[in-house]
Amino acid sequence: MRILAPLILLLLIGCQTDQKNDHDTQSDQISIEYASKFLIANDQVKVLEPWPGATKEITYEIEEIPKKIICTSTTHLPFLELLGVANTLVGFPGTQYITSENIREMVESGSVMDVGGEGSLNIEMIIGLDPDLVFAFDMGNESTVLDKLEESGIPVVYNSDFLETSTLGRAEWIKFFGAFFNKQNEADSIFNAIESNYDSLLSLTENVKTRPEILSGVLYGDTWFLPGGKNWSAQFFHDAGAQYFLSENEKTGWLELGFEYVFEEAQDADFWIGVATFQSKKELADQDSRYGQFHAFKHDNVYNYSKRIGAKGGYDIFESGYARPDQVLADMIKIIHPELLPDYETYYFERLP
Repeated sequence: MRILAPLILLLLIGCQTDQKNDHDTQSDQISIEYASKFLIANDQVKVLEPWPGATKEITYEIEEIPKKIICTSTTHLPFLELLGVANTLVGFPGTQYITSENIREMVESGSVMDVGGEGSLNIEMIIGLDPDLVFAFDMGNESTVLDKLEESGIPVVYNSDFLETSTLGRAEWIKFFGAFFNKQNEADSIFNAIESNYDSLLSLTENVKTRPEILSGVLYGDTWFLPGGKNWSAQFFHDAGAQYFLSENEKTGWLELGFEYVFEEAQDADFWIGVATFQSKKELADQDSRYGQFHAFKHDNVYNYSKRIGAKGGYDIFESGYARPDQVLADMIKIIHPELLPDYETYYFERLP
């Protein structure tokens, strides 16, 4: 099965549809199958949970197609590229994290300005750029700055894709962006292709006879950070035909565990997938020699998402990976059940030397 061809096809769809600028009326409610945090109907986009624990919804009226926008998360950028509207981007905070070659060129040429860093936004610079919209995310502590932007007359649109709990749910946010740019048909077509790819890959692993056990995460200080059993990233392990060692855990977020617990439960795990910024087993062992006691470490089955790192050190999986869960799933299957994709080469992940 060839997985990269659809990526090229989707990029072509985005480029070819960039010529359409007139705004058509969106009459009925748009079908949202996996995402749970937004709805689209009658020229309105409703964000149901704009930030964690929000007690109110926010409704946005779609009136004009934005010509200049600012985004605040790398997860927003692949949707702009797939829809062919990346040229509307004029600002981004922390441009060093951007991995897209196209948008990096825009940064280097000065057409995309760095409007902040380390979690902060430069309000004066944003006002000076005079964007039609700022697509922002709020983890619960950014609202003061965003409120100031709105008080200055800059429209802020809250994007809470990070609150989705399924892989396809995050990818379906392309429809969110499609609504604002009058690209709903294109967004639907692109998402349907991604969904079709994902389903085809999923069918390969439905009846696998063995499901290897997976360990993930690393220590930060004395705490091991790793996805909860119902976290969207843990879904990849299951869909790829494996058994996450915390699959019975009900948490959708991230867990903080002690080394002893992780070692007791996962010392015999077959694969260790996802190890932060480490790029070799030696780097892991130099940080904590106890890592060498894990079965996956001993048998060279440690993998990380370090195959695609941008020019300034950003990890592409944290940019395009959310929009392309089919690509991530293909990588997982290649690692865990390589016989199912014999001719495929991983895109994001690589075995650590």
